[in-house]
Amino acid sequence: MEPRGDGFGKGLLVGTLLGGVIGGVLGVIIANRLTGESRPKAVKSGGGNLRQNLEEKISQLNETIDQVRDQLAQAGEAEPTPEPVAEPS
Repeated sequence: MEPRGDGFGKGLLVGTLLGGVIGGVLGVIIANRLTGESRPKAVKSGGGNLRQNLEEKISQLNETIDQVRDQLAQAGEAEPTPEPVAEPS
């Protein structure tokens, strides 16, 4: 006779695996049906236009990064550095 905990563990493992597989398959089927009906059809645009927009965004980000670096450098130069205080002997 098997101990009660051992059978429970095996049953839990089998149930989890089967439930995960069945739930995953149903989820994919339902998601495909929902997205196919409710999602608007994408307008096909030229790949060059998307690439150009992406390159413009990257350029803007690079400019912003450069501006922030300059501001940080100026702020670092403007802060006075504390002079070390000599302890009396």
